[in-house]
Amino acid sequence: MGYGMKTKILDSGMRITSQYADTDYDTVADHLFEYNVRATRGLLTKPEHDIHLFLRDESGEVAGGIFCETYSYCMYIDMFWIADGYRNKGYGKAMIAEAENIGREMGCTFAHTSTFSYQAPHFYQQAGYEVFAVLDDYPDGIQQFFLKKKL
Repeated sequence: MGYGMKTKILDSGMRITSQYADTDYDTVADHLFEYNVRATRGLLTKPEHDIHLFLRDESGEVAGGIFCETYSYCMYIDMFWIADGYRNKGYGKAMIAEAENIGREMGCTFAHTSTFSYQAPHFYQQAGYEVFAVLDDYPDGIQQFFLKKKL
């Protein structure tokens, strides 16, 4: 069981528990996706393709990557990482620009992401992203920035 969680019995034999199998997670995720597609009358599935780009060195080793989901004609930057030895050399700018170009070609009208104060808020701002919210309830002064950019 999860941290501090015990099975809690509700009415009609229903229960809340932290025990699960991978298929249980998939069931919830699949049903939520189906609901969201119906609720948006299919808009959630547009443009239907995600964007996964990799930065590789001369030997073919992965030195970075940007993974974007697309839905409702937006591009969400889910993960973006560049290896330490390749930072501040323009590769990040090139990768985000390429992801945005692909998103634009697919019909996305804006991009958005979130990043923490110890990650890359300034990088995104330099790339034209605008901070539209900041969550500052984390310990040790850590902040989470939510950013967007029109494509």
